[in-house]
Amino acid sequence: MNATSETLYRMPWSSHDNPLGWVEVTDVCNFNCTGCYRRNLYGHKPLDAIREEVRLLKRLRNVDSISLAGGEPILHPQIREIVAAIAREGLKSFMLSNGHGVTVGLLRELVGAGLTGIGFHVDSMQNRPGWGGRTERDINELRQQYAEMAYGVRGLPPVGFGMTVYPQTLRQVPDVVRWAIGAGGIVGGVSFITYRAAVRTGFDYFAGSTPVDPWTGLGYLAETSDDVSVRSTDVSAVISEAFPGFAPSAFLGGTQTHDARKWLDGLLLCAGGEVLGSIGGRSMELMQAVHHLLFRTYVVYTKGRVSAGSLLLLSLIDSKVRRAVGRFLRNPFRRPFGLSIGIVQAPDLLPDGRVDMCESCPDMTYFDGRLVNSCRLDEYRLYGCLLTAVPRAPARASVLAS
Repeated sequence: MNATSETLYRMPWSSHDNPLGWVEVTDVCNFNCTGCYRRNLYGHKPLDAIREEVRLLKRLRNVDSISLAGGEPILHPQIREIVAAIAREGLKSFMLSNGHGVTVGLLRELVGAGLTGIGFHVDSMQNRPGWGGRTERDINELRQQYAEMAYGVRGLPPVGFGMTVYPQTLRQVPDVVRWAIGAGGIVGGVSFITYRAAVRTGFDYFAGSTPVDPWTGLGYLAETSDDVSVRSTDVSAVISEAFPGFAPSAFLGGTQTHDARKWLDGLLLCAGGEVLGSIGGRSMELMQAVHHLLFRTYVVYTKGRVSAGSLLLLSLIDSKVRRAVGRFLRNPFRRPFGLSIGIVQAPDLLPDGRVDMCESCPDMTYFDGRLVNSCRLDEYRLYGCLLTAVPRAPARASVLAS
């Protein structure tokens, strides 16, 4: 991973002081992605209910930004009014979209209503019409189209891109980072989400004391633990191997294990096509502390601008930035820029049946009077509670297999 626990800054977020709130405006989608967490059960959420969720997240979580998710949020017929309602609460809004059906005109309308950012989820396992059988490098062509479309919208910061990482696509991650660097600053960040799902082999599942068969309900299902074996540190390692200047600067741990790195965050510093290095934990700590001091909230989404002056200031406290500045000064007649790299390792089903969640989860959402993890929301929607996984005894497993 090219970073030790001592050099990584542990994000100071908590359940009640967290930069993000997650609002799913619809569970309707125009895709059927392999790794999707959501089933189409309820359709479009009423505008009044969305407004209330935003207010509750603001009050309960002290959020800086609302992540607009789904389903596909642009399919909600009142998406402009939703964005405007978030802006009236004094919050940022960041839309998570698969991009299919997004136009320059729609983006301009949404920015006019108050949208402060958008991230496109694009990967080779989405069953995307016209893009079947392509590698992540092939699909960079589509990413480029979306990036250029968003870049043409005044008031919209550099766009972000998400990719679900499967065992068979892990080695393709550097192709996406390489493309984002080559885009020359019109891409603000890339996020990699390791595929996670309930594992069929070796476990029985219960809703309370009632046995259930999640394969008749849930969408996030895997046959064996090998299908969900990629960790955040694996993704970080393949990026560092391809770009030795990359190292994450901050992390969130797990709720069950001490050494888990459930979220890894970093900022790759570049100029032209050259990787200068990364910011260190001291820079990330300063950014979180200053934002909380000035605005009383922690932060994830910023405009992401990097200047030579900001690098010089950070170099006073951050040895990693000092090394990057030294490389930049060898040829200072280039525009520096930063590429945010986030890596998320969602729920892990441990051998004893416990589930290792993300500590201080940034993607909590409001459901039925309480805050719940958005990645496991369908368990509440289908069964009224989180499912419990119980490992099968070897003898019992052999009997069931026969």
